[in-house]
Amino acid sequence: MNQATDNPLLQAIALCQSDMAKVNACIHDNLKSDIMMIPAIGHYIVGSGGKRLRPLLCLLIAKLFRYSGERHIPMSVVVEFIHTASLLHDDVVDSSDLRRGNPSANGVWGNQASVLVGDYLFSRAFQMMVADKDMVMLSLMSDVTNALAEGEVLQLSRTFHLEMTEEECLEVIERKTAVLFAAAAEVGAHVSNQDEETVRKMSEYGMCLGVAFQLMDDALDYLAEAEEAGKPVGHDLEEGKITLPLIHAMHQDEDLAKRVEDISERDGYEGDDREWIRNKVHQYQGTEYTMQRAKDYAERAKALLPESGDAEILKLLKDLADFSAQRMY
Repeated sequence: MNQATDNPLLQAIALCQSDMAKVNACIHDNLKSDIMMIPAIGHYIVGSGGKRLRPLLCLLIAKLFRYSGERHIPMSVVVEFIHTASLLHDDVVDSSDLRRGNPSANGVWGNQASVLVGDYLFSRAFQMMVADKDMVMLSLMSDVTNALAEGEVLQLSRTFHLEMTEEECLEVIERKTAVLFAAAAEVGAHVSNQDEETVRKMSEYGMCLGVAFQLMDDALDYLAEAEEAGKPVGHDLEEGKITLPLIHAMHQDEDLAKRVEDISERDGYEGDDREWIRNKVHQYQGTEYTMQRAKDYAERAKALLPESGDAEILKLLKDLADFSAQRMY
């Protein structure tokens, strides 16, 4: 069977091919600068193998409502620029040397350049929104960037937070990751002139999709091999991130909680820490629990979709929700 026919992400990419070509051209146009480091770093991270899920979501939802204009193209790029800026800043904060298996931008150009180009992308996104002349979009993206910043600070404040609860973990995910999925979905509905309730539901669909996607990322950190993940496995705890697989396992094993506390006091792994923690998370089914929670959010996402609209796109959006909670990469 053709891989594209049973992979909803590949189906979505194929279906939005012409719009995505316009998005890529718009990205290229808006990365132009006579300061050569800006397009160099911008193109490096934008073209580093990401799934382009956020702009794709915006394009798909515009198609769902049979939108025939062009506003969704630059607005998709706005979402992608905000996402890219947050990645540049994330990698500096996390001291990450790899991004999707390749050297991170800060690993190539240094922390200062990465932070400053991230700032440029944020400001460029707002220039594009001002040019769009829609206060609703400007208000939405202002709230989104503020929520992202709050999410980053919240995650930092909870570094090696050993009493982290599932609710606190989900709050970080919503603020730091899922909020941009929600924004992308909301943009697609808003430019299509949908009513307020439909726009709200599509935004919530994006939020649930984003939570499911991140929960799977957190599970894969304890499941995947390093080559598949594009980073060392168990990297989240190494950075002080107490994610749901670990939370679930720690609640059942005092020895595991003590070992995590020791790692936090040393501020990193030693000896067999990485493999020992991974085995304990598997023993107490932390990854299975997290994947089930991802499936719960995928089901919530599907329930929020409208009954009307393009039938092919509607099915694809349902399949993408399932994919977000079942993917192994």
